[in-house]
Amino acid sequence: MKKIKNRLYTVSTLVPFGARVADIGCDHGHLPIYLMSQGISPFCIASDIKEQPLMSAQANIKKVGLNIETRLGAGLSTIKEGEVDCITIAGMGGEVIAAILEDCPFIKDPKYTLVLQPMTSADALRKYLCENGFCIETEVGVEENRKIYTVIKAVFSGESFCADEAFLRIGRLDPTDPTARKYIEKQVKIITELIADRKQAGLDAERYVAVLDKMKSVL
Repeated sequence: MKKIKNRLYTVSTLVPFGARVADIGCDHGHLPIYLMSQGISPFCIASDIKEQPLMSAQANIKKVGLNIETRLGAGLSTIKEGEVDCITIAGMGGEVIAAILEDCPFIKDPKYTLVLQPMTSADALRKYLCENGFCIETEVGVEENRKIYTVIKAVFSGESFCADEAFLRIGRLDPTDPTARKYIEKQVKIITELIADRKQAGLDAERYVAVLDKMKSVL
C-alpha cells in the first residue's frame, strides 16, 4: 500500500504487535489498512461518526482486499466490550478524545491499550488520563506539515493523580529525540511569552516561572 502520513505511521508504531484494533474516527481507513497489511494487527475495526468518511474507508478497504469491519456511530459506541485489545484515536482535539473515552466505562481496564494522537489541547487529554486512572506509558513526537504533535500510549492502572502543569504540557516526551525536543521547546516558548505578557500587564507570573523552570530542566 502507499505510504501513510507520519502521524498515522507513528500511531502504528505504538500499537502492540498482534493486538486487535479499533480505529475511532477512521477517516479514509488508512491506519487500519496499514496495520493489517503490515501484519501488525490480525483484526481491525474502522469506525467513524460520519457516513462519507466511512464510505471512503470502505472503498479503500475494498481496493486492497482486506477483511476490515467498518462501523458507523459516535465514539466507542460502535465497539463491544472485549472485542479489541487496542483503541486508536488520531486527528482530533485532546478534549474531544477525552470526551470519547469518558463515554466508554469499559475501557477502564488494563487489558486495553490506548494510542491517542491529539491535534490540539494535548494538555487537556493528559489531564483527563492522569485524573481518571490511566498511566501514560510513553509519548512520541511526530512532525507533519511543519507542525509538531505528540502520540500518547496509555493503559488503565486505577491510580489517579493531579499532574503538575509542566507535565501536562510536555508529558513523557523524551528530550533526547529531536522531534520531541522541538515539541518541548515550543511549549517553553509559549510559557515564556505568557510570562512576558503577564508582567507587561502588571499581573503575577510567579506560578508560570516555576512551570517554565521545570520544563527547561528536562532539556
